[in-house]
Amino acid sequence: MKDKTIAYLLWAAGLAGVCGLHRIYTGKLGTGLLYLFTLGLFGIGQLVDLFLIPQMVEDANNRRLLSELGAGQFLAAAQAGAAALPRHRAPRTTEEFQVALVHAAEKNGGKLTIPEAVAATGRGFKEVEKYLNEMAVNGYVETDSDESGAIVYVFPGLAGG
Repeated sequence: MKDKTIAYLLWAAGLAGVCGLHRIYTGKLGTGLLYLFTLGLFGIGQLVDLFLIPQMVEDANNRRLLSELGAGQFLAAAQAGAAALPRHRAPRTTEEFQVALVHAAEKNGGKLTIPEAVAATGRGFKEVEKYLNEMAVNGYVETDSDESGAIVYVFPGLAGG
């Protein structure tokens, strides 16, 4: 897993004129090399990245987690863009997103974990968790845990739910 402290230390190397190492570390090779040869987009990009590092590290860790969960093909297609996904487009509106969560739960017997929802919708872990928790607060879903202790969102009325 990538670490924010290391990313910030690599960002600080930009103060010595070696910019972009933090981007390379978080898997952004192309822009990392661009920063390396342009002194962090003339310092502006390097300064902006000071605030973006937590998200870059989280994204890198999410990509790794999805890969480890066996969602490598989905992830590669999502990175290539929605056009590469033959029958799946990441939901754009809140309503589309909620419908996508219900469809994913329906395919999983009325139950859904956060990683399953991420794989099904193409959205990030924090966003998925936020919406599932919001749906639980509003009474649309119930929370439970499986034998490993992971949170499971149960959709009453769906098969098995």
